[in-house]
Amino acid sequence: MYLLFSGCNMKKIQKRDFPSAMKYRIIKYVLPLVLIAHCAVLLMTSCKTKQTVELPAPVQVHQYEPEHSPNVFLVMYDKEIGKETLLKAIKEYKCEIIYDYDIINGMALKKPEDKTLEETMQDFRLVKGVTTVEYDHIIRLTDPVKPRLEIE
Repeated sequence: MYLLFSGCNMKKIQKRDFPSAMKYRIIKYVLPLVLIAHCAVLLMTSCKTKQTVELPAPVQVHQYEPEHSPNVFLVMYDKEIGKETLLKAIKEYKCEIIYDYDIINGMALKKPEDKTLEETMQDFRLVKGVTTVEYDHIIRLTDPVKPRLEIE
């Protein structure tokens, strides 16, 4: 078997010599080509461009500030007394019922246009059967959790 590679002196190679001759040819011809290709790739990727990369706006960390709805408040009532007196006060005060919470005995009410939220809440605290009047708080999923420690 004769090898016809470039630079070969056309000598006869036995089968037992073939692997070592092939290793020699790989080391002599292929390895430098691979090294040159790797160097070229490294040189092409390491060049600096004049393009500027615009960074996205930094993420704003939401500071925990208890926010509440400007028009809606929550009214809790005593189940034993019932909500009839509360319904009368809602009708007289011209409030709108946003939601009636049957499970917790409460209602979400929208204040009338001509009154302030604080004034409306103060008036509903005086209604018979009302246990608490609270702001309708806006709670985000990203707000930090702060435990309530109630000492009685």
